[in-house]
Amino acid sequence: MRSAFAKWLFIVYLLGSGTLYSAGILLLFPFIGRTGRYWLASQWCRALLAVMRWLPGITCSVDGLEHLPEEPSIILCRHESTWETLAFMAVFPRRISFVFKEDLLRIPFFGWVLRGLDMVSLNRGSARQAHQAVTQECARRLEKGDFVVIFPEGTRVPHGAPLRLTSGGVRLACATGAPVVPVVHNAGKVWPAKGWPDGRGNIRVVIGPAFSSDDMSQQELNRAVHDWMKAALLAL
Repeated sequence: MRSAFAKWLFIVYLLGSGTLYSAGILLLFPFIGRTGRYWLASQWCRALLAVMRWLPGITCSVDGLEHLPEEPSIILCRHESTWETLAFMAVFPRRISFVFKEDLLRIPFFGWVLRGLDMVSLNRGSARQAHQAVTQECARRLEKGDFVVIFPEGTRVPHGAPLRLTSGGVRLACATGAPVVPVVHNAGKVWPAKGWPDGRGNIRVVIGPAFSSDDMSQQELNRAVHDWMKAALLAL
């Protein structure tokens, strides 16, 4: 009974605080730049992680921060739930830019703030045109010093599902010369791919070693990233 009450209280907090905070950020948009907007949004993410520990009882730990390169990089991460899209701005010490589907920009308040954060939206039209556009946009974010986060499976998957990576992230790394940093986590154990948190637990995020796109072919890089992520997922 208590867990169900805590779950719904958290949902109310998430939606309510998200709307209010988004409205506040939107009012400040004309007066602050790209860095200020990101800082404000990341503060909400940090507050949300604190509330998660108290209400649904979800904590998180991060291993491998020392693996993050000094230079801007491409993070290839498994997408298991809503958690990582809310938490990564608080978890990662560097500025990140998600690659996300363009439909999210149409969500009131949340989508408007997302547009102002200057991340990378993906129009799922022609595959070739989409890849060219995303490559150009990601290259611009990398030039600005961002870490670009891509979910290479293309959609949310349950924890424990077989790993199936598309080649888009690796192709992007080869096109831009940026290192690839693989990341896995077990958020799907406590926050399912579809739905809301369903229990207490600790979410582990594991950041792997950076792979240089200069030292391998596209196929070799894809295989190295796949093998590391598969082994790391089995250990979670």
